[in-house]
Amino acid sequence: MALERRRVEKDHLRALFRLKVAEDQKGLVAPNEITLAQAAYEAGSHVWGLWEGDTAVGLMAMIHPHEAGGMEEGEDPDAAYIWRLMIGAEYQGKGHGRAALDLAIGQGRDWGLPRIALSVVQADNSAIAMYEAAGFRRTGKIIEDEIVLSRDL
Repeated sequence: MALERRRVEKDHLRALFRLKVAEDQKGLVAPNEITLAQAAYEAGSHVWGLWEGDTAVGLMAMIHPHEAGGMEEGEDPDAAYIWRLMIGAEYQGKGHGRAALDLAIGQGRDWGLPRIALSVVQADNSAIAMYEAAGFRRTGKIIEDEIVLSRDL
């Protein structure tokens, strides 16, 4: 499996909008339509479609902290931030989430930042275990009722 991230183009939208999480995961990550709409107003945001060959499997949005308009209390001013990571329900459990994290870690390194961070809804079916297996650790901070995790790059 070779996961690629691609800048979102107009002709990608239908494929990305078709992707949905499992019913029990709704509320853990915003739908792709919302992420793409919000990205236009989120300073420092970068959004990519996640593709396996010609198949859209997910969406990833990151924020470069030095390009962001302002930081929330508790946010790390020197950490690349994974703002959204969504893998379609039919593509979960196949390594796409971990591959997407590897792409995000590479982007954080390309930006020259020392850390990468994200926040997660605390729920039994959240992706916390996947993030911890990838080397992310809980920081002890909570932002907007979400658990903050980070790792050094």
